[in-house]
Amino acid sequence: MAESGQIPRILKALLQGAVAVVLVLLIVLLLLALDALLLIPGLMLAYTLMGIPWHWPGILPDPLNPPGPWISMAVGVIATLVPALLDGIVLYFFLHRKKSGDKASASS
Repeated sequence: MAESGQIPRILKALLQGAVAVVLVLLIVLLLLALDALLLIPGLMLAYTLMGIPWHWPGILPDPLNPPGPWISMAVGVIATLVPALLDGIVLYFFLHRKKSGDKASASS
């Protein structure tokens, strides 16, 4: 059985863990929203690179004539590369900063 002094420590550790999980989920949700917004310039870039005429009827750019399946797949790959590259760059700098922070704390 846990002593009465250990119970607040256990509760504090559980609360810190729950807060960390919620923060991670919020960060993931924010990055997904950012990726969804980056699909718009990704689609514009993909249509331009593939030479597909497009217009802006509403929220997303739309091709004037629906392309065939292979062109559509190429457009999808190009459009999703924009958010993927940005995520890769952000993760690279985040992990690089974290590694350099670990080295600084280890040397002191």
